[in-house]
Amino acid sequence: MKTLLAINSPLIKKIATISFLIVCLASVLSWELIKDAYDHYSQAQNNIEQFSDFYRVLDVSNKLAEERGYANQLIFASAANMAHAKAAFFRSQIETDKALTKVPQDILSSALLQSTLSHLIRGREDVDLYAAGPRTDPLEAKKAVDMMMESTEYFHNVLFVKTESFIKLEPTAFSAILQGQALGELRNSTGKLGSYFLYYLNTGKPLSESQLEKISRAWQKIETQWWLLGIPTSYSSDTHSFRTLMLQTRHNFQNKGAALIRHLQNQSENREPYSVSVSEFTVRYQNSLNTFNDMLQMYLFNVHQYYGKVKNQALAHFILTLIILFSIYALASVGILYIHFKVVKPLLKLNIRAKSMGEEDESSAPYQEVCEIKALQSSLDKLEEHIDENRQLRDELKKLTEIDALTGVLNRRGFELRGKQLLATVSEEMPVWLVLLDIDHFKRINDTWGHPAGDKVLAHLGETLNHAALPDWVVARIGGEEFAVMFRSDSQQDVLSHVRQLQMACRNMRVTTETGDVIQLTASFGVAKGAPADLTKTMYEADQALYQSKESGRDKITGIEEAQSH
Repeated sequence: MKTLLAINSPLIKKIATISFLIVCLASVLSWELIKDAYDHYSQAQNNIEQFSDFYRVLDVSNKLAEERGYANQLIFASAANMAHAKAAFFRSQIETDKALTKVPQDILSSALLQSTLSHLIRGREDVDLYAAGPRTDPLEAKKAVDMMMESTEYFHNVLFVKTESFIKLEPTAFSAILQGQALGELRNSTGKLGSYFLYYLNTGKPLSESQLEKISRAWQKIETQWWLLGIPTSYSSDTHSFRTLMLQTRHNFQNKGAALIRHLQNQSENREPYSVSVSEFTVRYQNSLNTFNDMLQMYLFNVHQYYGKVKNQALAHFILTLIILFSIYALASVGILYIHFKVVKPLLKLNIRAKSMGEEDESSAPYQEVCEIKALQSSLDKLEEHIDENRQLRDELKKLTEIDALTGVLNRRGFELRGKQLLATVSEEMPVWLVLLDIDHFKRINDTWGHPAGDKVLAHLGETLNHAALPDWVVARIGGEEFAVMFRSDSQQDVLSHVRQLQMACRNMRVTTETGDVIQLTASFGVAKGAPADLTKTMYEADQALYQSKESGRDKITGIEEAQSH
């Protein structure tokens, strides 16, 4: 009778209920934390697989650039070196084809693979056809070079657009992907730079103005890619071995390839005969790029090593979480058994006193639950802080890619993003205006005082434009010495006034060189009214106006009706 009364007492029921809730809570917490640890492990494994796929894309890019170099050697090889050049070109084709077949189908589908191979085969056939012929027509040689260039560029246009999917899938790996893409583009850009000289070396003609402009843009792109590779990160460029190899590669390129390019460019500008034959140039320039592949291999090794460590740490954390949480579960079970044998059973022998003691024990269970909830909340808060830090780092790195390092204003990429956003707001009541300005006789500044002085002029002009611009204006450097300013205004008179202020600011600029000389400059301006949601059309109209300003004597404003009378 006593036992029956004890079992049916409210105190015993409460203890049983609390014990069951403790077991349930421990189970829920255990599986949630285990799932979280497993998700981190899976994410690290997924990162390794993604970067393996990304590496295959970069490897194809480098193999194509190498094949293009060997194709150039074959096109311009001497009779004595023809057999060696053919063999090298054939080996490079095999390496390229192998690399292409390793790219996963979700990146390069069968249709895209066939299309890429089709472009590549046409380029190879043109090279083989020229090499088998009399090889006397410079234009045919140029055609073969251009076809190989076109076939390799097709791959870049298809594949490097797809690498944006990596960033969307894993935002925290943005900087790693950005540097990897810069590494692939750097090899392609340096190879293209050498190709720009082949026709002119073959014919002995000086470089054209348009070709010099291409070369100037190529230099800027190469310098930007070197800068991106130098951004400190935790996975690759901070390792001593990678940084050493990167410096060696850059030193080798600067002292051999870049020095050769600049020497030939100076000879062209001075109308001197070229001191290097086209066949010798292709071999020497290709040799200056030999260690780029080694740098790519080390980059992948370092990225794999980094994410391998992350994976191992996540696995260790997962196992440790299992051990700790199952230990907690076991302790909770032991605690329940302890309460059952050391508390509940003695309470069965008690009557009124047991009930009062049970009420005291009952107050301890909610306290334990509160402590566990606080610990979980603290862990979630720390995880949220970590996510916010990664998001902030991604945003900062993205911002760096939109700023021109020399002038401090937006670069071409940043201008296109901001410009399209601004053109999306165009209305009849409040149109958008685009002003293009180009420094007059900038080449003369470089030729007279050197490129450091030219860079100083560009930096000073960027600062001047930023100072003159209103807060909602878009200011960017979109070319070598070409800048763009975009803003809203409902009055052509105000637009003309703004442009004249910019013109006067350029006229008032004074830049002192290292030798103490003072450089003064003027700029030509082209103005266009923004076409709704069409940046390309707006750029074209402003560029035409800029061209008219230069043709009419420079230091002019063209594109606004009122400006024509001033």
